[in-house]
Amino acid sequence: MSTWIQENVLTPVERFVTQAREACEEVRTWVEEQVQRPVENWVSQTERRCREQDCNWWCACCNKWFCWLVTVVVRVVTWVVVTVGKWVAHLVCKIVVTVIGIVVELVLKVVSRLVTFFVCLFTDPIKALSALWDLVNDVVDALDDVLGLVVELLDDVGEIIRDVGRLLEGLGRSFCIYGDGACALFGAIFGFFKAVTDWLADVVDWVRDTVDGVRDLVLGILSLDWCRMQRGLGIFNVLRLVTSVTRLLGMLFYVGPRQLVDRRGLEATMDSALTQALLDDPERLERARTRAGIGGAPLGTPATLDPWRLAVRSGEFLRELHTSGVLDLYAVAGRFSDCQGKFTYDQLNGEVVYTGTRTTVSKTDIDDFLELGADAVPSFTVHAIDREVFQRHLQTARRKALTVGVRFSTRGVRELPVEDARFVPLDAGESSGATQRTLLELVGRNARDEDLTVVPVLAVFGYVDTSLHGLASSHRGEVHGPTGTTFRSRFPEVVFEYVPIHEVGHYLGLDHEGHTHAGQIMWKPALGNDWGQTLLTYLLGSGEADFTGEDATAVWLWLTTTPEALADFFP
Repeated sequence: MSTWIQENVLTPVERFVTQAREACEEVRTWVEEQVQRPVENWVSQTERRCREQDCNWWCACCNKWFCWLVTVVVRVVTWVVVTVGKWVAHLVCKIVVTVIGIVVELVLKVVSRLVTFFVCLFTDPIKALSALWDLVNDVVDALDDVLGLVVELLDDVGEIIRDVGRLLEGLGRSFCIYGDGACALFGAIFGFFKAVTDWLADVVDWVRDTVDGVRDLVLGILSLDWCRMQRGLGIFNVLRLVTSVTRLLGMLFYVGPRQLVDRRGLEATMDSALTQALLDDPERLERARTRAGIGGAPLGTPATLDPWRLAVRSGEFLRELHTSGVLDLYAVAGRFSDCQGKFTYDQLNGEVVYTGTRTTVSKTDIDDFLELGADAVPSFTVHAIDREVFQRHLQTARRKALTVGVRFSTRGVRELPVEDARFVPLDAGESSGATQRTLLELVGRNARDEDLTVVPVLAVFGYVDTSLHGLASSHRGEVHGPTGTTFRSRFPEVVFEYVPIHEVGHYLGLDHEGHTHAGQIMWKPALGNDWGQTLLTYLLGSGEADFTGEDATAVWLWLTTTPEALADFFP
């Protein structure tokens, strides 16, 4: 009875709600790619033309200031229209669809559990009691979804604040048409205000992380999930408030203004690398400079992150993984679990949902699956990472890549079903990473015609070598594709959110060498840590890991001296 209701009533409704929520995300992406980015490119090109034209002294440089005024007005007006419209549509869609989905799913689940309880009460009392426990978990799941919506909205608030910061950065850079002096002066002024937005976004982030920690602690207790109770340690993220206060003056008067100055240096690095590589082809050089946003804002050559989640369907392979201890279905699903006697750091931060939905599988269905087999329960899927966590990792990657002159867009998150023990966990110990390259081939990469501007980012079920957090297969010299990156999701997120962009850094030509402390994205713990620099970064500086100026130089050296990269990024 319960299986029939789940397959024929609950799952179709849950799939519809899931598709609607994904459509909300696609609306935002579509506006960014099809409306916002073309407008930004036009403004950037116009600013560059303003900057390069000679000043008409007979009218007090009226040609430059009029051109500047036009670009500023266009930038502000389009930002207001496009950005406000984008966020209003996205937020209204998300809130309405999520709330309706929570209510509808909860009502259907309550009816389903009660029907199952009364049908089984006299024929199978144990199943009837299981239905009641599932009902308790359904209520917990509904609360989880409500708090999850709060966390997602806080994420969105942080992104809105950062959008304001990007507008301020663009306005500051627009004064560069008047020369280096004006560029430095107004860069410092607008850098101050951008630092305010960065600080506010950081405050929102720690509020989000604290709410997420409370969510994990409370729901872990309610569902008797020891793994999730441990993740409730995230509430101690409230201590970031202390560092936010200590960093305030440094952010306002040093870090913020310096960031815009650094962008000026980044632009010079990019222009120099392109000029040296394409000097013999002036038309292509001009196209490349336009493509990279030289002379305008936003600055960065376009590229794409292609995110995938490894997935295992409910079949015999998955039963073997659970039985052997590779995957604990109860722990991953957030059901009654002792976390295999391990600290949550060693556990997978994924999810177990009915296939095609975002609805967590019930404990009864997991019990029946393990005891009776896949045919006894509706189809479900284990994902290597929680979808919302993956989205946050991608946001971090996009934001950090801008500091080395790469402007990423993001494709929708897709899943890659696997049934091969080599991939769960990923065996990265073979010569030259052959298993990872095989995995990348499954998402369409090959050694002959892969587009290097598209960077696969695959979330995997851990590695055989448990010391690994991520792995990059990059295009270096004679070593050719398939290329891409893999990573595993781990607790705490505030530490491991930088793993995907670290691996993308390797993809773009960066190494560990020369990175000495945890405030640098390309730092590796095995190299040792300069605690003085780390404390300076997190207590007085930006408060998060960053790329260095040398990283930007190395990225653009790779982009412009690797023939295949040059051909793909600057055709």
